Amino acid sequence: MSILGRKLHGGITGAGISVALALLASPLAAQKTDLTLGGAIITFPAPTATDYINGFVNSATGVTYTLNATQGNVSHTTTISIRSTSANLGGGKIIGDLQWRRSDLATWNSISLTDTQVEQRVMVRNGLNDPWSNTIFFRMVLTWATDAPATYSANYQITLSQTVP
Repeated sequence: MSILGRKLHGGITGAGISVALALLASPLAAQKTDLTLGGAIITFPAPTATDYINGFVNSATGVTYTLNATQGNVSHTTTISIRSTSANLGGGKIIGDLQWRRSDLATWNSISLTDTQVEQRVMVRNGLNDPWSNTIFFRMVLTWATDAPATYSANYQITLSQTVP
């Protein structure tokens, strides 16, 4: 039914440079945490009648993220966020019909165009919560009346941010 690719934020803007310069004088500048994503393009199987009756189809796989503090020893808060970088799924399907959840939670969330926190933990290199990981699962909301057979696609972004308490 649809193919959903993942995109990682990789650009530095003028504002990003000034923020980076400001961090050089803070304890956070000495902290380095690697984010590794496992899982390729998210795909969905062709929906069956049962999927339409249930109102959704689950993706075949999820995306696993792993965080590993590799530098510094200051306790810091690490946050993983997700958002769509696509305004819609194409074919008249709204982006909110793409839903996600963490593997350890039962609640599904519609993806949006703004960063939404997936998970947040306090980390210390080689200590509490280092390394740590989780998986994000996806599903597509289905409606008999409006979802004609089509290929839908969107891009999403997973962001890592850190702050020193």
